[in-house]
Amino acid sequence: MKYRFECTFLEAERVYLEIISEKTGKKYIPMTRGDDSFVCELDLNPSDIYRYIFVIDDNIRLIDWAAPFTLPTEDGQIFSCIAINANGEILTYDFEPSIYVKDFSFCNDTVESGELIYKRAFSRKDEKVCVRIEYKDVLGFHQSSILWYKPNGEFFDQSSGIVWSDDERMDNITEWHYIQISDEMPTGKWKVKFFIDGLYILEDYFVITPSVYGIESGILKTNV
Repeated sequence: MKYRFECTFLEAERVYLEIISEKTGKKYIPMTRGDDSFVCELDLNPSDIYRYIFVIDDNIRLIDWAAPFTLPTEDGQIFSCIAINANGEILTYDFEPSIYVKDFSFCNDTVESGELIYKRAFSRKDEKVCVRIEYKDVLGFHQSSILWYKPNGEFFDQSSGIVWSDDERMDNITEWHYIQISDEMPTGKWKVKFFIDGLYILEDYFVITPSVYGIESGILKTNV
């Protein structure tokens, strides 16, 4: 059967489809840029399971929000998944996955209990920049990803996690993403982009200052 894959990350210069068939193994397929997405079309076989992920500019790995379902692996990765039975039918969930973002904020440390200090400006004195995300109504397996960009717009890093509940909808799930602050990191206004299941959610910023004074004392919080 023909299956069309579509990645809507239009800022990319190139996108590859990394796809792993249980029968034929792994392949990397270049995707073609269209008007509003990168696309490719493949022949998929019955009685096979395909795991796949979009590899963007060799650095960014995002799953497909439109996939029939998602599948975590034992080594902590998560993939989009297409399972086809012997009759050529694509299998789907027997429930409706869900996830909602309740809170998204910057801190300088991961604090599981006690008072949180929200801040958007950091200095060399801080060891790391942390993002605290709180979720509600979580059911199923979901990929969370933050893309970190330098002040000049250059991609710096991707941090990813798996947010899940496999039995019932859960609230008050907290997740942390962070980067370490080093002397080599440029000062200025950094940007982050937040994705869930490969779907763009929001963009925000923080500042790394050249000293421990000035705007570092400002406390700001993102409203979701």
